[in-house]
Amino acid sequence: MNSLTPVRIRIQKEAIVRLTRSLKATGVITVSPGQEVSPSEIIGTASVSAGFRIINLADLLGVAPAEVEKYLRRPVGQRIYKGELLAFKSSFLKGKKTIISPTDGVLDFLKPETGELRLRFLPKKQDLPAGVYGIVEAIDRQKGQVVIRTQASLVFGMFGSGRVRDGILHLVTRRDEFLEKRLILPTLGEHILVAGSLIFKDAITAAISAGVNGIITGGINAKDYKGMSGGKLIFPKKSENDIGISVVVCEGFGSIPIGEDIHEILSSFTDKFVSIDGNKGIIYLPSFQSQSMTKIKNTKLPPFKESEMIRYVGGENNLEGIKTGLKVRIVGNSYPGDQGKIIALDQTNTLLPSGVKAFMATVETKRLRLKIPVANLEIIL
Repeated sequence: MNSLTPVRIRIQKEAIVRLTRSLKATGVITVSPGQEVSPSEIIGTASVSAGFRIINLADLLGVAPAEVEKYLRRPVGQRIYKGELLAFKSSFLKGKKTIISPTDGVLDFLKPETGELRLRFLPKKQDLPAGVYGIVEAIDRQKGQVVIRTQASLVFGMFGSGRVRDGILHLVTRRDEFLEKRLILPTLGEHILVAGSLIFKDAITAAISAGVNGIITGGINAKDYKGMSGGKLIFPKKSENDIGISVVVCEGFGSIPIGEDIHEILSSFTDKFVSIDGNKGIIYLPSFQSQSMTKIKNTKLPPFKESEMIRYVGGENNLEGIKTGLKVRIVGNSYPGDQGKIIALDQTNTLLPSGVKAFMATVETKRLRLKIPVANLEIIL
């Protein structure tokens, strides 16, 4: 039988790639082009704003909002430290009322209409580790970015949304479970979460609120994906969509478990540093073996372009002749996303109940044997 079937690389192991590490705020890059780095090495430092807190002094002091300022013991604009006296009121009838600063900060703004004081937290020093073994190839000090040539295994999803983000990988559910809002805990901030077969919109919203950096999922509802990708059902390989979190969808629309091949390699990176590019639908799993430096040093990539953030090879569909022994993924039928091996091919067309004639293949999965139209298969490498 002569039939061409789509081929898609799902995992590319030990590739040499360029990764971009970025400061979260204005800061200083401390490495130079050509320098070798290790995962724990600090390559930059930034001063990051920690936010603010609103304190209703009128309520705490029991006075009219317009009177609050005269009870302050620090002028607006001055720094104050945790435990220091913030405001004080003494009354013959009601006694003394003492307000202590709950944290280090700056008295940022006092609103006379409400008597509310905004206490801006002092900026915190935040170090940027390299995260990988590699060689610094380029630096943009103005943007606070460092491009590192490194070794990583690449996982190619179907599509996604969001800029490049990184974090510690955490498996939240089994590969065939839904990721619900209740599973998004505050402790998961700055993590990359691995969901199961489907993630709901409210779970994505909760993840953004919790400060989660990224989510890897098997499936997503088409309506929710349209909301992330500018209202279009496209696979934005070159688009720059971002809603405050990066999402990579590995299998497609609807409830589809993450493939066993992808889930297995992700599981091996639990609690390790990873990077994802939602807009390109790619997951980067860096090597944490110091021996990888030998291959990194001996592998040259094309000259770096300033506009290039991350370079990768693979992931695009090609066509290949179908034959027994090939590993395939079911993209249609009643078992979407299941994987198996072709053990037999029909040599003549079969008339399907729909009235369409098609060549059929017998695919053996871990659960059962299925007879499936060749058009509903995708060869995976």
